[in-house]
Amino acid sequence: MKKSLLLFICIAAVALQTHSQSTPNTLDVVSWNIEWFGSSGNGPADNDLQESNVKKILRYLDADLVGLVEVVDTMRTRRLVDSLGSANYGYVISPYCTQATAPSGAAWLSGQKMAFIYKKSVFSNVTTRGLLRSSGIANANWASGRFPFMLSATVTINSISKDMNFIVIHAKAGSTFDDFTKRQGGAQEMKDTLDTQYNTANNLIIGDYNDALNTSIYTGSATSSYLSFVSDSTDADHFKSVTFPLGASGQTSMINFPNVIDNHIITNEVEPFYVPGSAWIRTDILTVVPDYVTAHNTSDHYPVFSQYNLAGAVTGLPVVTAASVGFRVFPNPVSTSFYLQATKNLAAVTLSLYDMQGQLISTDYRNMISNGSTIEARMPALSRGIYFLHVLTGNQRAVVRLVHL
Repeated sequence: MKKSLLLFICIAAVALQTHSQSTPNTLDVVSWNIEWFGSSGNGPADNDLQESNVKKILRYLDADLVGLVEVVDTMRTRRLVDSLGSANYGYVISPYCTQATAPSGAAWLSGQKMAFIYKKSVFSNVTTRGLLRSSGIANANWASGRFPFMLSATVTINSISKDMNFIVIHAKAGSTFDDFTKRQGGAQEMKDTLDTQYNTANNLIIGDYNDALNTSIYTGSATSSYLSFVSDSTDADHFKSVTFPLGASGQTSMINFPNVIDNHIITNEVEPFYVPGSAWIRTDILTVVPDYVTAHNTSDHYPVFSQYNLAGAVTGLPVVTAASVGFRVFPNPVSTSFYLQATKNLAAVTLSLYDMQGQLISTDYRNMISNGSTIEARMPALSRGIYFLHVLTGNQRAVVRLVHL
């Protein structure tokens, strides 16, 4: 769980916010299994209601990229993107699925496909491909043809561009030994391919892994079928399982299942951009669809979120004084809280806290901080020492040196 830098207007005490939200200054990534979306014979009974709820939730999440699995009805998917704004969002659906190698296949229309929805303002030079499609072994291991689906693009946030690969997966389901070994084999072949062909690329693997990372849904194994990814943290092609802590802490990514099987794994090239602790299960969608769980009217999975700062620890904007940006911070040194007072209206404000090594500890975003208003910032549980508060608004950045007692 993220230790956020928590900002509140000091009118009354309010509960702590402990999770990252989408911001204009970060790359915000969501994966979501939308359970037989639009199927006439499986999943939620009311397809129109399911479609309406998915639209509401995607607007609420406001992610830059969404990797979807269990997409069945492609026309509903088109309407979904149109409702978000076809001028602002693009989408692509995998041209294959279980038992169908192309859209002309008999199983394609009724099969579970994968898809990406992305913001056109952030993503350019978009291309897609299916990984491992020429491998007969992979065909069996990936649910008879549900191969990993990769979107490659140039991602641009705040004039910083990175070429990145996003791989959405929908792994073999089931808790038998055969299911476990198929997932294990599929994971190993995917890892070997990434290590060989994309070993210096910015890779993110998101989606429905159909297994936990900290354990396995197969009772005969105490370790995940994705152990090859989870344990690889030392060589030049290592991976970081950013959702591993969620499962290890006892969370679940489904409404009726006790494990986190929807996961995000990144390569070491992406690790400097990952906002620490930003991965979380978006159970807050219950504020948008309150009967999501009780009525089971949208999906049996929750969306999963992770966040990335393409600037890394240092933004390219020149540093100016806090007074020039339009705020002051007090008291300093800081014990448990300090205050930020705006001396002019500040719009689209990102506040990030870094340690002496330049590691990002926490980040928060505010649409507006009005002139004259004072907000309280409560320090996370940190060791005593020097920290740096970066305040980014528009094309200005100020850095305040904080002494934490």
